[in-house]
Amino acid sequence: MNAKTVKELKEKIEAEAKEDFDFEQHLFKKYPSLFYTGEDGELLPQFQRCWNNCPKGWELIVDHLCGSIVNYIENTSGSVINPNKKIMRFLNKHWCVIRQKIHKKFSIKFRRVTSKISYFFSKELYIHWEPPTVKVAQYKEKYGGLRFYIDGGDENVKGMIRFAEYLCGKTCQDTGEAGDLCKKGSWYATLSPAKEQQLGFSTIKEQ
Repeated sequence: MNAKTVKELKEKIEAEAKEDFDFEQHLFKKYPSLFYTGEDGELLPQFQRCWNNCPKGWELIVDHLCGSIVNYIENTSGSVINPNKKIMRFLNKHWCVIRQKIHKKFSIKFRRVTSKISYFFSKELYIHWEPPTVKVAQYKEKYGGLRFYIDGGDENVKGMIRFAEYLCGKTCQDTGEAGDLCKKGSWYATLSPAKEQQLGFSTIKEQ
């Protein structure tokens, strides 16, 4: 961040912080279920949570990531085998073998009976399942890449996050254009060729 005076540096930091806060408010209003709130239902103040920072060029990716997570949680459900019903699973496994033999030897009348027994097993074995809830713990830029941390979630949500992090690694964090990971001294950033040249960075793969 280039600044000629301390005052100018302070103004730039405050301006960037305001931009980050505005984006955070945008996410909170759009996806309230993803964020921790206070008793008043508002987003927790900054001192009660981790600092969040999303470069301008990655905002759309992070926005879509949050939308994907919420859509998955709100619209996914199904049935899974109850892990506590070990005996029923054992009996059901043997019943499936017996049912096949009955179907081969006897008439449709017995099939109705076997269907009722199978329904009993399915009713006892399966339970309703919904994805675990997700709360955003922190998102930020680090070493030129997106870091998105959550509380809760499952492997599907983690996959969405890994994909979003990959996309950010190919997107200029300033402009949103195609970019590559670059370095300048000890600083890392993902930048487009134009930004790379403007800021004096060098693409890492060329070093």
